[in-house]
Amino acid sequence: MKLKSALEIKQLFSSDQEVAFIDIREAAQYGAGHPFFVSHVPYSILESRILEFVPCFKTIMVLIDDNDGVAHKAADHLENMGYDNILIVDGGIAAWKAAGFTLYEGISAPSKSFGEVVEHALETPSITAIELKERMDKGDQFILLDGRTPAEYMKMTIPGSRSCPNAELSLRYSEMVKNSDIDIIINCAGRTRSLIGAQTLRTLGISNKVYALENGTMGWKLAGFELEYDAKRMYPEHLSKDVLDKAHHKAQQLRDQYAIDVIDQQTLEDWQKKSDHTTYLFDVRTLEEFEQGHVKNARHAPGGQLVQATDQWFATRNGRIVLYDNHQIRAVMTAIWLKGMGHDAVILHHCDLIQESPDQKRFSETTIINADEMAQKIQTGASLLDVRSSQNYRDGHIEGAKWGVRPRLTGGQDIIIIADNIIVADLVAKDIGNDALIYLGDVDQWNAIGLKVISTPNHPPDAERIDFLFHTHDRHSGNMAAAREYLRWETGLVDQMDDQERATLKPLL
Repeated sequence: MKLKSALEIKQLFSSDQEVAFIDIREAAQYGAGHPFFVSHVPYSILESRILEFVPCFKTIMVLIDDNDGVAHKAADHLENMGYDNILIVDGGIAAWKAAGFTLYEGISAPSKSFGEVVEHALETPSITAIELKERMDKGDQFILLDGRTPAEYMKMTIPGSRSCPNAELSLRYSEMVKNSDIDIIINCAGRTRSLIGAQTLRTLGISNKVYALENGTMGWKLAGFELEYDAKRMYPEHLSKDVLDKAHHKAQQLRDQYAIDVIDQQTLEDWQKKSDHTTYLFDVRTLEEFEQGHVKNARHAPGGQLVQATDQWFATRNGRIVLYDNHQIRAVMTAIWLKGMGHDAVILHHCDLIQESPDQKRFSETTIINADEMAQKIQTGASLLDVRSSQNYRDGHIEGAKWGVRPRLTGGQDIIIIADNIIVADLVAKDIGNDALIYLGDVDQWNAIGLKVISTPNHPPDAERIDFLFHTHDRHSGNMAAAREYLRWETGLVDQMDDQERATLKPLL
């Protein structure tokens, strides 16, 4: 590992080298401010996630922390895994700020900035919540589509909307929109997916007028209107042959128009064998389609989510991104947006599909004990370390158990790790010593064996909850001040970008 200045690291992103910039701090620290090109892989789960984000061991990997030594610990683990080109930002996040470089709050700054750039560059039309409500009250005919995931849609949406995630719009819109004169309005919770969804339909060249709902469900709520909860109006699963034929034809047109390359299975396999170049493989179809069969080693990443949050799916810039969709149109639209964000995206032609289960790799040989064994150990003086989320700990934990998160733990004797995730527990055990024990359980089990369970609504205090992303939670929990602040943040992203960052976001015209 080598220490490099913030300036030296910043300059790497103006080269054509493969570079992966990893913020290894926990969620609250990351959300409070991070560099533009960074992806978030917290130290608490580092070894379990890093291969997804940085699959090539020879890629330059840059780590940034709070200048608290965690990056050095992370580098040791990563070198043991086989990564041999690790750099650490000298001075951590404070040095990045001191060098005059912007720190971006929240998550997914590149993707959300891209949404704002798309709106201005492509002149995506929008409609306000008040204008939409007036149209509803007048009985106007229009179609309102929610471009988020079905789970987000069911949590809350605009009354009368129908779920159709952004990636599915290009394939399924014609099954839902039979009238070419009717307007289509796309919403999300804020701005990005509304804009990208609306622009997706405009890129397809449909004759309908298409609008993005300005500020999404947050804008609707801020305007004083009520949301709908537990809606179940989903996109059509089964499509007619005519719809599929038109989608295939449109995919061919867009591939030619935007110079999207198509590769075959042999080319993919040849790329994947190369040890000095990164190849990501994403299946952008629905989860149901993915589970029925997918390309070997593909990760499921619905296209709308992949575009919405690139930093949560991959880290290496200047690597290849291969996209699979048996109907191609969803992969083509995803590639158009990814290329507009400066990524090298191509389409995989039809190939062999398999069914496989994800590999749940363990990282230690730490013994797992049952509830009775844990109770006996407590009687002989064992210490309890609860490494579940800080919120779960607040809601209920065994009396006497201390809460902790991996980057802030030290070793000790006779420790029982209380966890609800074996991977997290394994990685904690790896750091604190092999004499630790692991107990996987829940509040019901603790009550059943007579352990005293208590809740501590204010402990750990907010200042210590580095695992909790307040930036996202507050705006989704009905906090209108947080929603206003979020929208201010989102619309202000472009103004924070420097020339280097802005140059990476060029929507294909």
